[in-house]
Amino acid sequence: MKKIVYILAVAMVIAAGCSNNEKDSQIIRPFEFFEAVSLIPRTSGNERAISDYLAEFGRNLGLEVFQDDALNVLIRKNGTEGREHEPPVILQAHMDMVGEKNIDSRHDFLTDPLKLIVQGDRVTADGTTLGADNAAGLAYIMAVLASVDISHPPIEALITTDEEEGMSGAFFFDVSLLNGRRFINLDSEDEGVFTVSSAASADVDIILPVEISDLPDGFVSYILMVKGLTGGHSGTDIDKGLANANVLMGQLLRELGGANSAGGAGAAVSSINGGSLRNAIPRENAAVISFTEQNLQTVQSIISQAEAAFKSAYPNDANLEISLTLTQTPSGVLSGSSLQRLLNCIELTPNGVLSMSPDIEGLVQTSNNLGVITTSANMVTMLNFPRSSSVGEMEQTLNGLRSLAASVGAEVLVYNENPAWPFMPDSPLRDTMAEVYTALYGTEPIIEAVHAGLECSVFAEKMPDGEFISIGPDIRAAHSPDEWMSLSSFNRVYEYLVRLLGEL
Repeated sequence: MKKIVYILAVAMVIAAGCSNNEKDSQIIRPFEFFEAVSLIPRTSGNERAISDYLAEFGRNLGLEVFQDDALNVLIRKNGTEGREHEPPVILQAHMDMVGEKNIDSRHDFLTDPLKLIVQGDRVTADGTTLGADNAAGLAYIMAVLASVDISHPPIEALITTDEEEGMSGAFFFDVSLLNGRRFINLDSEDEGVFTVSSAASADVDIILPVEISDLPDGFVSYILMVKGLTGGHSGTDIDKGLANANVLMGQLLRELGGANSAGGAGAAVSSINGGSLRNAIPRENAAVISFTEQNLQTVQSIISQAEAAFKSAYPNDANLEISLTLTQTPSGVLSGSSLQRLLNCIELTPNGVLSMSPDIEGLVQTSNNLGVITTSANMVTMLNFPRSSSVGEMEQTLNGLRSLAASVGAEVLVYNENPAWPFMPDSPLRDTMAEVYTALYGTEPIIEAVHAGLECSVFAEKMPDGEFISIGPDIRAAHSPDEWMSLSSFNRVYEYLVRLLGEL
């Protein structure tokens, strides 16, 4: 059934885009393409359907299409009449999205289309991430490719895979297929802001072996949950003063006396699981704990005090809640020494903003996000996502995580190391884009670096002779179920892109 829905969506959009009637083409709005791609599940690693959709979209427009083994899609469109021989411009976006949902949502990101909600100027999804990161860029590209009344130079539309999980699509793509050297990335989240530099990042897994002990007699078991946090993007939102559910749970378990600490309630811990993506600030964490029935009142008192303290420390997380729910007795609990090492590791893991840029006011220079904690039979795995625009500080952070892992007897894996995208002092493309923006809106754009990963970093390293810039509409709370996009901003950025293509 869902496959039929995808096919109908493709047919609808292609039929509209292929129209040679000028009136029909004007009816096509980029948001219609946004709605169409939202029908197709496309979380990282589940991109076959959206990749095939985009390839078929290009072919049905009669355009040259290349789809590689990583499912990246390159679509070429000739320049409009009189502009066929101008230098090409590359329009680039990524097809995958982050799949985060509210705890009560039954949405399946592998099979279900997103349920969009448009209320006034705000576009959201029902209980899930909206995927405007990067459906907005996809929609812009599709609208330009389908247009019959937009003046533009030759277009090379590059749509990559797996941006959210490590940019493997960008790393895999063969840039010798590109003729253009003017590269416009459509993955930014602030209208009027031209992003011209981004931070390096890496995946760091700390894998802690644990010993399992028998549950003491007379213990009763509960699910302890920290939930209702705001969450957000681990780059652009890391300086917003938001709580990390994994960090809070570590502090709470320490307070409950689960690691031979003074006082507490002598709670034993069987498992701890929190977060779902290393590049999203975790909103929830659940631990299975056990203690004697006599200590229930003490546990509830500690929870109440901790909840009040957390809310006071993190005023931006007003919906923070800690719950305790009776559950089945687990087969065992972490040994005292294993739990001690685990809580030490959580407590000592650097999290949040680690340093600010000395050169750019307000820019985070180095950070880390303890994004995911999972418990399996004999190990607890902690997934970190450090970022930095300083080569020295990035290496210092990685070495610090390695040392921390060694101190608690854990293994550490560092991989998916993405380069920084350095600022280019001279850029004719940036100058032209700024001039067009000022002429259209009567104000100058903001030129800035961003503490987040953009694929421009990968392509800039591969194409040192290229010019790179990133733009996009107003998108807020990306990587969380609270994600929303301004519809008017989305339309204005498309208007700007059309004007820009006419002037390049």
